[in-house]
Amino acid sequence: MALGVRQSILRMNTHGRSARERIASKGEVMQQPKTKPPVVLVADDDRDTRDMLESWLSATGYQVLTAADGRAALAIAKQQPVDVVVTDLKMPGLSGLNLLDILKELLPTVEVLFLSGEARMEDTIEALREGRAFDFLLKPLDNLGQLNLAIERALLHKYRSVMRAETASTVALSDRERQIIALVAEGLENREVGSRLCISENTVKNHLARIYGKLKVSNRVQAALACERMGWL
Repeated sequence: MALGVRQSILRMNTHGRSARERIASKGEVMQQPKTKPPVVLVADDDRDTRDMLESWLSATGYQVLTAADGRAALAIAKQQPVDVVVTDLKMPGLSGLNLLDILKELLPTVEVLFLSGEARMEDTIEALREGRAFDFLLKPLDNLGQLNLAIERALLHKYRSVMRAETASTVALSDRERQIIALVAEGLENREVGSRLCISENTVKNHLARIYGKLKVSNRVQAALACERMGWL
Protein backbone atom coordinates (compact mmCIF):
# COMPACT_ATOMS: atom_id res chain seq x y z
CA MET A 1 0.00 0.00 0.00
CA ALA A 2 1.39 3.42 -0.94
CA LEU A 3 2.18 5.90 1.82
CA GLY A 4 -0.50 8.36 0.66
CA VAL A 5 -3.16 5.65 0.79
CA ARG A 6 -2.14 4.67 4.30
CA GLN A 7 -2.25 8.30 5.45
CA SER A 8 -5.74 8.67 3.99
CA ILE A 9 -6.90 5.60 5.89
CA LEU A 10 -5.36 6.92 9.10
CA ARG A 11 -7.18 10.24 8.65
CA MET A 12 -10.42 8.38 8.00
CA ASN A 13 -9.97 6.37 11.18
CA THR A 14 -9.22 9.52 13.17
CA HIS A 15 -11.97 11.78 11.87
CA GLY A 16 -14.57 9.35 10.61
CA ARG A 17 -16.36 8.50 13.89
CA SER A 18 -18.81 11.38 13.75
CA ALA A 19 -19.70 10.48 10.18
CA ARG A 20 -20.39 6.87 11.19
CA GLU A 21 -22.50 8.08 14.09
CA ARG A 22 -24.53 10.34 11.80
CA ILE A 23 -25.16 7.45 9.43
CA ALA A 24 -26.09 5.16 12.30
CA SER A 25 -28.51 7.77 13.65
CA LYS A 26 -30.36 7.63 10.32
CA GLY A 27 -30.73 3.90 10.60
CA GLU A 28 -28.37 3.21 7.73
CA VAL A 29 -25.79 0.41 7.71
CA MET A 30 -22.24 1.40 6.81
CA GLN A 31 -19.96 -1.36 5.62
CA GLN A 32 -16.27 -0.74 6.28
CA PRO A 33 -13.95 -1.34 3.34
CA LYS A 34 -11.46 -4.08 4.08
CA THR A 35 -7.91 -3.42 2.94
CA LYS A 36 -5.32 -6.11 3.34
CA PRO A 37 -2.12 -4.61 4.80
CA PRO A 38 1.25 -5.37 3.21
CA VAL A 39 3.04 -8.34 4.75
CA VAL A 40 6.54 -7.71 6.09
CA LEU A 41 8.73 -10.59 7.25
CA VAL A 42 11.41 -9.63 9.77
CA ALA A 43 14.35 -12.05 10.09
CA ASP A 44 16.86 -11.38 12.86
CA ASP A 45 18.54 -13.63 15.38
CA ASP A 46 18.42 -10.89 18.02
CA ARG A 47 15.11 -11.19 19.86
CA ASP A 48 15.09 -7.61 21.11
CA THR A 49 15.49 -6.33 17.55
CA ARG A 50 12.74 -8.64 16.27
CA ASP A 51 10.33 -7.57 18.99
CA MET A 52 11.08 -3.88 18.49
CA LEU A 53 10.58 -4.04 14.71
CA GLU A 54 7.45 -6.17 15.05
CA SER A 55 5.89 -3.67 17.48
CA TRP A 56 6.85 -0.65 15.40
CA LEU A 57 5.79 -2.01 12.02
CA SER A 58 2.53 -3.45 13.38
CA ALA A 59 1.69 -0.06 14.89
CA THR A 60 2.31 1.63 11.55
CA GLY A 61 -0.07 -0.54 9.57
CA TYR A 62 1.80 -3.64 8.40
CA GLN A 63 1.09 -7.31 8.96
CA VAL A 64 4.34 -8.51 10.50
CA LEU A 65 5.81 -11.99 10.59
CA THR A 66 9.05 -12.77 12.42
CA ALA A 67 11.78 -15.38 12.15
CA ALA A 68 14.82 -16.02 14.35
CA ASP A 69 17.06 -17.07 11.45
CA GLY A 70 17.22 -17.43 7.71
CA ARG A 71 15.89 -20.98 7.56
CA ALA A 72 12.82 -20.06 9.61
CA ALA A 73 12.25 -17.03 7.37
CA LEU A 74 12.46 -19.19 4.27
CA ALA A 75 9.95 -21.66 5.69
CA ILE A 76 7.50 -18.84 6.41
CA ALA A 77 7.92 -17.30 2.95
CA LYS A 78 7.17 -20.68 1.35
CA GLN A 79 3.96 -21.06 3.34
CA GLN A 80 2.31 -17.67 2.94
CA PRO A 81 2.54 -14.54 0.77
CA VAL A 82 5.18 -11.99 1.78
CA ASP A 83 5.66 -8.57 0.20
CA VAL A 84 8.89 -7.38 1.82
CA VAL A 85 11.59 -9.18 3.81
CA VAL A 86 13.66 -7.19 6.30
CA THR A 87 16.63 -9.36 7.22
CA ASP A 88 19.81 -9.15 9.22
CA LEU A 89 22.92 -10.05 7.25
CA LYS A 90 24.63 -12.31 9.76
CA MET A 91 22.43 -15.08 11.14
CA PRO A 92 23.16 -18.67 12.14
CA GLY A 93 22.40 -21.42 9.65
CA LEU A 94 21.39 -19.26 6.69
CA SER A 95 22.80 -15.77 6.25
CA GLY A 96 20.86 -12.83 4.89
CA LEU A 97 22.69 -13.06 1.56
CA ASN A 98 21.95 -16.78 1.24
CA LEU A 99 18.32 -16.10 2.13
CA LEU A 100 18.21 -13.41 -0.58
CA ASP A 101 19.50 -15.81 -3.25
CA ILE A 102 16.94 -18.50 -2.42
CA LEU A 103 14.02 -16.07 -2.07
CA LYS A 104 14.70 -14.41 -5.41
CA GLU A 105 14.76 -17.81 -7.09
CA LEU A 106 11.52 -18.98 -5.48
CA LEU A 107 9.67 -15.64 -5.20
CA PRO A 108 11.05 -13.12 -7.71
CA THR A 109 8.63 -10.33 -6.74
CA VAL A 110 9.62 -10.30 -3.05
CA GLU A 111 11.65 -7.22 -2.13
CA VAL A 112 14.51 -7.66 0.36
CA LEU A 113 15.94 -5.03 2.70
CA PHE A 114 19.17 -5.68 4.61
CA LEU A 115 19.91 -4.57 8.16
CA SER A 116 23.47 -4.69 9.42
CA GLY A 117 25.79 -3.11 11.95
CA GLU A 118 28.67 -3.21 9.48
CA ALA A 119 29.11 -0.43 6.93
CA ARG A 120 31.47 -2.22 4.52
CA MET A 121 29.95 -5.26 2.93
CA GLU A 122 31.19 -5.94 -0.59
CA ASP A 123 28.74 -8.78 -1.25
CA THR A 124 25.82 -6.63 -0.09
CA ILE A 125 26.85 -3.74 -2.32
CA GLU A 126 27.07 -6.14 -5.25
CA ALA A 127 23.58 -7.48 -4.49
CA LEU A 128 22.23 -3.92 -4.48
CA ARG A 129 23.93 -3.10 -7.76
CA GLU A 130 22.53 -6.21 -9.39
CA GLY A 131 19.03 -5.32 -8.21
CA ARG A 132 18.57 -8.49 -6.16
CA ALA A 133 18.39 -6.58 -2.88
CA PHE A 134 16.36 -3.39 -2.73
CA ASP A 135 18.00 -1.43 0.09
CA PHE A 136 20.50 -1.56 2.95
CA LEU A 137 20.08 0.10 6.35
CA LEU A 138 22.65 0.35 9.10
CA LYS A 139 22.01 -0.69 12.69
CA PRO A 140 21.15 0.76 15.05
CA LEU A 141 18.13 2.43 13.44
CA ASP A 142 18.07 5.77 15.21
CA ASN A 143 15.00 6.79 13.21
CA LEU A 144 12.59 3.93 12.62
CA GLY A 145 10.76 6.09 10.12
CA GLN A 146 13.68 5.44 7.76
CA LEU A 147 12.70 1.78 7.75
CA ASN A 148 9.09 2.66 6.92
CA LEU A 149 10.26 4.84 4.06
CA ALA A 150 12.48 2.06 2.70
CA ILE A 151 9.61 -0.43 2.94
CA GLU A 152 7.22 1.94 1.14
CA ARG A 153 9.74 2.42 -1.67
CA ALA A 154 10.17 -1.35 -1.91
CA LEU A 155 6.40 -1.87 -2.06
CA LEU A 156 6.05 0.75 -4.78
CA HIS A 157 8.81 -0.93 -6.79
CA LYS A 158 7.17 -4.33 -6.31
CA TYR A 159 3.71 -3.18 -7.35
CA ARG A 160 5.03 -1.34 -10.39
CA SER A 161 6.94 -4.44 -11.48
CA VAL A 162 3.87 -6.63 -11.05
CA MET A 163 1.66 -4.19 -12.95
CA ARG A 164 4.22 -3.91 -15.74
CA ALA A 165 4.39 -7.70 -16.06
CA GLU A 166 0.59 -8.03 -16.06
CA THR A 167 0.24 -5.33 -18.71
CA ALA A 168 2.96 -6.87 -20.86
CA SER A 169 1.22 -10.25 -20.69
CA THR A 170 -2.05 -8.81 -22.01
CA VAL A 171 -0.54 -6.59 -24.73
CA ALA A 172 1.34 -8.23 -27.56
CA LEU A 173 3.27 -6.25 -30.16
CA SER A 174 4.60 -8.00 -33.25
CA ASP A 175 8.31 -7.99 -33.97
CA ARG A 176 7.77 -5.37 -36.67
CA GLU A 177 5.75 -3.17 -34.31
CA ARG A 178 8.51 -3.37 -31.72
CA GLN A 179 11.09 -2.42 -34.33
CA ILE A 180 9.01 0.60 -35.31
CA ILE A 181 8.36 1.83 -31.76
CA ALA A 182 12.05 1.42 -30.92
CA LEU A 183 12.97 3.71 -33.81
CA VAL A 184 10.20 6.14 -32.88
CA ALA A 185 11.63 6.27 -29.35
CA GLU A 186 14.97 7.29 -30.88
CA GLY A 187 13.24 10.32 -32.37
CA LEU A 188 12.96 9.18 -36.01
CA GLU A 189 10.09 10.48 -38.12
CA ASN A 190 7.78 8.10 -39.98
CA ARG A 191 9.63 8.60 -43.25
CA GLU A 192 12.97 7.85 -41.56
CA VAL A 193 11.54 4.77 -39.86
CA GLY A 194 10.25 3.52 -43.19
CA SER A 195 13.60 4.12 -44.85
CA ARG A 196 15.43 2.27 -42.07
CA LEU A 197 13.11 -0.74 -42.28
CA CYS A 198 12.65 -0.64 -46.09
CA ILE A 199 8.89 -0.10 -45.87
CA SER A 200 6.69 2.80 -46.97
CA GLU A 201 5.77 5.73 -44.77
CA ASN A 202 2.08 4.75 -45.00
CA THR A 203 2.94 1.28 -43.75
CA VAL A 204 4.68 2.85 -40.76
CA LYS A 205 1.59 4.97 -40.08
CA ASN A 206 -0.64 1.90 -40.23
CA HIS A 207 1.61 0.04 -37.82
CA LEU A 208 1.61 3.01 -35.44
CA ALA A 209 -2.18 3.17 -35.53
CA ARG A 210 -2.35 -0.48 -34.46
CA ILE A 211 0.26 0.13 -31.75
CA TYR A 212 -1.74 3.08 -30.38
CA GLY A 213 -4.84 0.90 -30.26
CA LYS A 214 -3.11 -1.94 -28.45
CA LEU A 215 -1.49 0.37 -25.89
CA LYS A 216 -4.56 2.60 -25.57
CA VAL A 217 -2.57 5.77 -26.26
CA SER A 218 -3.06 8.58 -28.76
CA ASN A 219 0.42 9.62 -29.91
CA ARG A 220 3.97 8.42 -30.47
CA VAL A 221 5.35 9.92 -27.26
CA GLN A 222 2.77 8.12 -25.11
CA ALA A 223 3.42 4.90 -27.02
CA ALA A 224 7.18 5.12 -26.47
CA LEU A 225 6.71 5.85 -22.75
CA ALA A 226 4.29 2.95 -22.36
CA CYS A 227 6.73 0.56 -24.03
CA GLU A 228 9.56 1.83 -21.85
CA ARG A 229 7.52 1.24 -18.68
CA MET A 230 6.88 -2.33 -19.81
CA GLY A 231 10.56 -2.92 -20.40
CA TRP A 232 10.32 -3.21 -24.19
CA LEU A 233 12.79 -0.44 -24.94
